[in-house]
Amino acid sequence: MDLEVILPADAEALTPILITSPNNCAGGAMLQRAFCTGENSIGFGDNLFDEIMSLVDWSFSLVERHQNQKDWEAEAITKALDRAPARWMPELALPLDVYTASLMSVIYNLPFTLQSYASDLGREVWSISRAGIASSRMNDLGTVLPNSKMIFVYRNPLDVVQDFLRDSPDANVRDICDTWNTVMHDYLTYASDRLLKLRYEDATDDVDKFLTSLQDFTGAKGIDPAVVAVESESELGSDYTIGDDLKALVQRQCEDMLAVYYPELIA
Repeated sequence: MDLEVILPADAEALTPILITSPNNCAGGAMLQRAFCTGENSIGFGDNLFDEIMSLVDWSFSLVERHQNQKDWEAEAITKALDRAPARWMPELALPLDVYTASLMSVIYNLPFTLQSYASDLGREVWSISRAGIASSRMNDLGTVLPNSKMIFVYRNPLDVVQDFLRDSPDANVRDICDTWNTVMHDYLTYASDRLLKLRYEDATDDVDKFLTSLQDFTGAKGIDPAVVAVESESELGSDYTIGDDLKALVQRQCEDMLAVYYPELIA
């Protein structure tokens, strides 16, 4: 979003780890639990991510509105200060830079409270997780939190669907696959030195390498390897499996991005 705003000076003091994944059951919950086992880290959940994002959306929408009528507002404040009001002026407000700075400040109170709370516990590394966050929205968050870091964790759709149906048997498999394909395509070309992409299966294939990458990037220490080296994203194991017909459906629905990320799983 192209907005003319100046961030508050203390925005740079905030250092959250922003985690997303293509769907639920694709790795976000595993990383949240991982951060909660660390010596100096904690992983907050989806609700806080949603609430911070709603504050960003609210602030951005008002800033955009005032920028769209900035000429009217500038004229109104000029006439008022010149003691020459010529008409009813509902747009009479603060100068634009002061106004937008005040609106933007609304974003920061909750993140500062989270960071202060975590720091008081000796857990300076803190994260929030939410599945299905588009790269454009992550970029918005990264803009207002300039010292944040981002993680995109992904998992093959066969296992995503299997765990999803274990928890929600009536879930629409085609919708799950469409979401997986869309988000995987979205992050295919999204790159930043503040973004780490993690493949869920790597945690099982080489847990030491996976944890080294995660901890080096975030600064977290002492994460329990047992939390990430699991085949089910649930904290509990499961014997639930999907049949061959459903596997074939997932392979067809996700074929485009399977060809990029998991070519060995194409039927």
